[in-house]
Amino acid sequence: MKTVIGIVVLAGIVAGLYFLNDVTRTEDGSSILKIAGELPVTVKVATPEQRDIVRTVQAPGEVEALSEVDISAEVVAKILEMPVEEGDTVKQGDLLCRLDDADYRARLTSAEANVAKLQAIITQAEADLGKAERDYRRQVRLAESDATSATELADYRTTLIRTRALVEVRKQELTEAEAMLQSAREDLEKTVITSPIDGVVSQLFAKQGEVVITGTMNNPGTRIMVISDLSEMQVRCRVDETDAPVVESAQVARIYLQSDTQKSVPGHVLRVATKGTKPPGRDVVTFETLILVDADDPRVKPGMSANVEIEVARENGVLTVPVESVVHRKRRDLPEELVARYDEQEDSDLPGQTRHAAEYLKIVFCVSEDVAHPHLVETGISDATGVEIVDGISADDRIVTGPFRGLDQLKEGSKVKIEAGKDEGDAEDSEQAPDAAEDDEKHAKAETG
Repeated sequence: MKTVIGIVVLAGIVAGLYFLNDVTRTEDGSSILKIAGELPVTVKVATPEQRDIVRTVQAPGEVEALSEVDISAEVVAKILEMPVEEGDTVKQGDLLCRLDDADYRARLTSAEANVAKLQAIITQAEADLGKAERDYRRQVRLAESDATSATELADYRTTLIRTRALVEVRKQELTEAEAMLQSAREDLEKTVITSPIDGVVSQLFAKQGEVVITGTMNNPGTRIMVISDLSEMQVRCRVDETDAPVVESAQVARIYLQSDTQKSVPGHVLRVATKGTKPPGRDVVTFETLILVDADDPRVKPGMSANVEIEVARENGVLTVPVESVVHRKRRDLPEELVARYDEQEDSDLPGQTRHAAEYLKIVFCVSEDVAHPHLVETGISDATGVEIVDGISADDRIVTGPFRGLDQLKEGSKVKIEAGKDEGDAEDSEQAPDAAEDDEKHAKAETG
């Protein structure tokens, strides 16, 4: 029974197809049903541009003075006098801070007295040594005439040795006392703090009347103030490890302050750290780079945040295309002759060497007679908007620049429709745009029918 039903259904389908074929033909016998052809891809096109291209590396950082000194206490004392305030300009040797020196003057006086005392003791010990030497020589003469005993001669000799040793001990004590005296003098001098450089008091941490302490292993000590030489400024920035190999000393840099992100300040790379650092809690390795500010710009102030743009490569008057024009395609999606040409080029570049064939090839789509063709390209440096083309296309080629969806659909021989107004100098495409739109509408209706 099921077999009979199946045969009947199949016969009905065949009859329906014959009937449809008869009713859909025109008087000349042709069918009015058409299968929709491939719809053209709407794209934007342009010609390569001859221009200068610059590769840059960007890094965040902070502005600071090239020469900056932290003023800290080297002795423990109370601040008696502080004649400067934050923002004051100071010269090298100017008084910054005077500490209470009463205790250190007393220590100096004690050290001087100790030295004087030891000098007197040494004078006395040297006199005793002279007497011991005379007594010993007399005993030696007496021993030659058997006028004294051997025991008595040995006693005098022992006294002479002890006296000499005592003089040497006193001299060493005097050396120690003189060192203590020198230390006391230096400590007293440290109660008067002067500016080591010409500059400005950029930060002030302590006040008059406070007690300052010296730093230890676990205590950094009291910071009194910071003196900054504002005549030369720098930016301490952090370059990502992927960009660090191309950053070198003397490269041109542009500094953009957070207060004015439109107008840059000129600078150049002073030096790059040889070892990278990893901030706590982050897996990003950065290399500390110093950028010297070349201009005397009043906008640049210590502590400001800045973004540095370092010029690491430049090519003048080269052929460039928009970044989005250069796409990557798998080898299997490209024509065989294009892949073979790529392999030949690679073999000539690596004679006698075994290489691993690239899975993705770098191409640019060019339009000729409304058909897209992929071209292998060799690229150079790039900037934010363009890529240098070393080889693969000419200045007269019409390249596809977008949109992304259209580029993603393109392949060898794809029909394209140029977006009106996007291909400068090509009036024909603009005139044909309405016709192309009508064709698209017909194709869409055919697919629906």
